[in-house]
Amino acid sequence: MSMIIDRLHPFPAKIKERFLLTKPGSSKTTFHVVLDLKDSHITFKVGDAMGIYPHNDPLTTQRILQLLHASPEAPIIHPRTQETLSLKTFLSEKVNLARLTSGFMKLIPHNTKIKALLEDKTSLLEYCHTHDVLDFLTEFKDEKISLQDLCNQFSPLLPRFYSIASSPKHSPEEIHLTVSLTSYEHKGEVRKGVASNFLCYLAEKTTPIPSYIQATPHFTLPEDPKASIIMVGPGTGVAPFRAFLQERLALNAPGKNWLFFGERNSHLDFFYEDFFQSLVDQKKLTLTTAFSRDQEQKIYVQHKLLEQGKEIWQWLQEGAFFYICGDADPMAKDVEAALVSITERYGNFSEHEAREYLKHLRAEKRLLVDVY
Repeated sequence: MSMIIDRLHPFPAKIKERFLLTKPGSSKTTFHVVLDLKDSHITFKVGDAMGIYPHNDPLTTQRILQLLHASPEAPIIHPRTQETLSLKTFLSEKVNLARLTSGFMKLIPHNTKIKALLEDKTSLLEYCHTHDVLDFLTEFKDEKISLQDLCNQFSPLLPRFYSIASSPKHSPEEIHLTVSLTSYEHKGEVRKGVASNFLCYLAEKTTPIPSYIQATPHFTLPEDPKASIIMVGPGTGVAPFRAFLQERLALNAPGKNWLFFGERNSHLDFFYEDFFQSLVDQKKLTLTTAFSRDQEQKIYVQHKLLEQGKEIWQWLQEGAFFYICGDADPMAKDVEAALVSITERYGNFSEHEAREYLKHLRAEKRLLVDVY
């Protein structure tokens, strides 16, 4: 009997391969990560996402342990599952170490500052928004708080989702991910995104990575292999389209493929350039790129769409499917606005009629969006 692999029963995948997609000098750090699914019996389709349960940065975990003056092996009862874990495991793998909530404040209501915050909802929300658990424990380290009570206040460490960048027909026992390392500044310190730091740097080849498939029934290739597809995927949004193209190659699908890819610099940030260029050379892909920092005036994928508007309209009239993947705001909004403009101009529609046409494409499942 095969194992159930889902959100509650993830598979402990391991990293099989990991390499940089960005080149030295790039303003971004983006990796290609290959997860080994051997013996998992996991099935997926192109367009699906992978749910990953990351581990927290051990340096952050260590700093919290020091502030708590507690043994890493101190037993903690997980407030949701009731299982007993060591404090270190609980902090490393089970909880969000960044999110500060009012529950933490309520542990020390007698503190003068906390009392004032609890009495002023606006100030309380502002404090929680601008501080994390580490800030709270540093500021109030002299307060006596029960370890279990404190642990009860943590929010769970939720899974992060990554579009799968490979086809099961191409790599049946692997899942490929395109992972951009996120970082931000907090009170003069550079902090890294939990999941991206885990996948890009912290996880070793022996580290179990709890994983499961998050199906996206609406976002996949057309059933008809003869259908044409237009894919707009700047940055890591290109991931599912690499999978789409692998699948179409494996199926020898006759449908036309057109990819719009954008990043900052062509010589530093052109993800999967060799693969896409080889398809162009084989006349199996039309590739349009927008590298925003290669010239003085920033050029994005929506500008390239407008430039190619006449041909896009022709493809749509012939039944093409239009896909958008990547940042919801502003990229996806800007792309849809460009699509409205193209529809107005080449369909001789009013703005209202153009928007209705896009609604019609959505209803037909020919305008498909996967954004984050």
